[in-house]
Amino acid sequence: YRKGEATLLLPDFKGTVEIEIQQIKHDFMFGSNIFMLKGFKTEAENERYEEVFKSLFNLACLPFYWKTLEPEPGKPRFAANSPGIYRRPPPDLVLEFCEKNGITPKGHTLVWDNVAHAVPTWIPADTARIQPLIDARISTLGARYGSRIKTWDVVNEVLKDHPDVPMPPEYPLKAFKTAQKHFPATTRLFINEVTGESWQNYHREYTPYKLLIDNLKFRGAKIDGIGLQFHFFSEPLHYDVVAGKAMRPADLFRTLDLYGRYNLPLHVSEITIPALPGGTEGLENQARMTRNFYRLWFSHPSVEAIIWWNVADGTAVAGEDKWRGGFLDEALKPKPAFEVLNGLINREWKTNIKTVVSDKSYSFRGFYGDYVAKIKVDGKIIEQRFSIHKNRKNEIKLAGR
Repeated sequence: YRKGEATLLLPDFKGTVEIEIQQIKHDFMFGSNIFMLKGFKTEAENERYEEVFKSLFNLACLPFYWKTLEPEPGKPRFAANSPGIYRRPPPDLVLEFCEKNGITPKGHTLVWDNVAHAVPTWIPADTARIQPLIDARISTLGARYGSRIKTWDVVNEVLKDHPDVPMPPEYPLKAFKTAQKHFPATTRLFINEVTGESWQNYHREYTPYKLLIDNLKFRGAKIDGIGLQFHFFSEPLHYDVVAGKAMRPADLFRTLDLYGRYNLPLHVSEITIPALPGGTEGLENQARMTRNFYRLWFSHPSVEAIIWWNVADGTAVAGEDKWRGGFLDEALKPKPAFEVLNGLINREWKTNIKTVVSDKSYSFRGFYGDYVAKIKVDGKIIEQRFSIHKNRKNEIKLAGR
């Protein structure tokens, strides 16, 4: 599912030439949240974070949580020089980093009814007054970022309802319809759900998350993609997975098959794999599960993106740090899980070829993405970039200069 045939045409070259083909970027989306961009105490730590992020990921999940994006009504923190809030870098700052480094941004999230992380403290208690505020927020974000961010989580964790928040009736449906009105038609609007509902509460065609999606689509919501969170915020679940009693391959494939029927891209959207118990055993557990899960997700044709959550230990919200779910430790040094990710993303799943060609063409099968070809002829090296994409005739003419 991840590779295609490509042919390099060499009409301008005579005799034997040496070719080195290097893949420099994936079409498949490997990502993480980027909540700690410029968020460390020292510049050396910030540079290290950026270096690691660029080395692994071509997708970044940007924080658009209403509570911290607009802590005071009418005073959103859009600009890069906005006052700092932990784990909430301003969108303009993150977009500058993404666009400079060829990283695709994903907005997270337009509407979420979580008081701790998403609902502003100034929200009115009168439910009737909330919907116009939600509509105005979506309109503002569409106008400011619609042309720069093409993928958004519209609603988050609808099935994990927070009854202490007086959200308006049908707010998920209204959120999609408002986003459809105020974002460009090319914007992809995703729904995102918690781990328990995404993977564990499976009841075939009567799975609650599927019923929610069906309901929203039937009533006019333009759902362009489905997010499936993968947080292990439970020690019993973690140890059941380690023992092979939960999140087994058959369980995961049936879930991916269920949502794959929509013919929509699936994002494994938020990943926390604990390093438990402490010490070497926990690190090995995390690394082994990381490799196995990534290989399974990458193998399914409906999965478009795999998005790790916290890059480093000690950088999560209160309560999450105990899971040690980063692939870097608190000192930003690589854990075994990093070595696994780096090995998969940058070696096992990247196409790199060195060969000698005496014909006028060279064909190979490579992972979809962007490449650079280096042709050595007469002691000189000519470089040319090209891409291999799905459902295209990948014939590339390499010109002699």
